[in-house]
Amino acid sequence: MDETPVTVTERAASRLRDIMAAEQKGVSSLRIALVRTRCMGGRGFTYQLGLEASPTSDDEVFEHNGLTVVIDPASSGHLHGAELDYVESPEGTGFTVNNPNVVAKCPCGHHDIFE
Repeated sequence: MDETPVTVTERAASRLRDIMAAEQKGVSSLRIALVRTRCMGGRGFTYQLGLEASPTSDDEVFEHNGLTVVIDPASSGHLHGAELDYVESPEGTGFTVNNPNVVAKCPCGHHDIFE
């Protein structure tokens, strides 16, 4: 198995640590999940990021760049090898997932397709 299923760039980790510190609700981990969309007859997926206090017993849990990252079993297979980054550009600012497991984008260009 790889050292970490998903890598988190230092830029993303730094931004997430800032957000977690501001939350002040005891959040200690980042959850990354895939959520099915209606695109392509339900074949499209979007990424959902969330902060939480503790994982469930089924979750895959690992550390990367000082963050505890949690992935649910249904998302895990599609996320191995992905990279979470934080970008600031004229086109937009926010978190982005670079995922080598994606085989196509849906026609709207916002959702990933896996086979």
